Amino acid sequence: METPQRKLCAQPKPFVQRFDPGVSATRMGYILSNNKKWVNGTLIKYTFIEGDDRQKNVVRKAFSEWKALGIGLSFQEVNDVQVAMVRIGFTFGLGSWSYVGRDALEIPKAERTMNFGWDLTDPYGHTTALHEIGHALAFNHEHQNGNSGIVWNVDAVYHEFSGNPNFWSNDQIEINILSKMPANSVTGSAWDPNSIMHYQFGPGLILSPAPYKNGIFPPGTISPVDIAGVRAFYPPMAPAIPSVEWKSAAPITAGPGGQSDFVFTAPSSKKFTFQTAGQLDTVMVISKRVQDKDYYMAGDDDSGMERNAKITVPLVEGRLYVVNVRVMYAEDAQSGSLIVS
Repeated sequence: METPQRKLCAQPKPFVQRFDPGVSATRMGYILSNNKKWVNGTLIKYTFIEGDDRQKNVVRKAFSEWKALGIGLSFQEVNDVQVAMVRIGFTFGLGSWSYVGRDALEIPKAERTMNFGWDLTDPYGHTTALHEIGHALAFNHEHQNGNSGIVWNVDAVYHEFSGNPNFWSNDQIEINILSKMPANSVTGSAWDPNSIMHYQFGPGLILSPAPYKNGIFPPGTISPVDIAGVRAFYPPMAPAIPSVEWKSAAPITAGPGGQSDFVFTAPSSKKFTFQTAGQLDTVMVISKRVQDKDYYMAGDDDSGMERNAKITVPLVEGRLYVVNVRVMYAEDAQSGSLIVS
């Protein structure tokens, strides 16, 4: 089988997680395996900054395909770049890529967070759209899974991807193929060569495992392992969420990678402070609930730092708000709480 002459996803350099001095290796591993994830229940707003409807419709369909898996995230197309978390372009000279998960929040509003660098109106275009949205949902390249055991023919890899049709630099080849994610930062399966997040590789690029010396050719669809993984990352939201009251505390029961959710009804119109307490690394988000949809208001990420998440936000009397606490690391079960003051 000949090597497919296809352009491949070329990821931007990822953001590096910063840690306060004294953070243990174990704690780092838990944080790194969760730090790109969205808080479950997030309504991810996306916008197109260019492109025609034929291209846009492929992307819209791919978003719908991910949502149809029954996950706890939802997606909404908007026209305002200032409120969009994911901003999508179609500049062919820039290649196809997406920032991973919450890294998109670090990008200035005037810049795209995802780009499609070729026509999407054939089956490979649909695969590309599914793949890039997978990155936006916080999935990395599966062939870079630290548990994969792939041993590369490094010289052949450099030769293959420095030439037509990708013309990648050595740095791009390292970022997108050769570098491996640390095994302690990977959650889910050991390795899924059928994943939508896996590149195709032709003969001669892989030295081992032996069954893949003649290449890896994933089908270009969301695999059963992908489905299990995204449902584990983002399970359907519970129909009933416990409430937390003003001047009270509620236990955070989730373990690393899990999430505790609360609803809060504002007893008056004023500023309220929400703060985690205990030995926890968390991402906390507060949203306003309107007709069963949660609209992001504010968030705080204390992971890898010697402090607790804290948000002070003005609320309106009688309105319902949702507080999501994604736990990155916890020293002990039920070791934290949410306090409202």
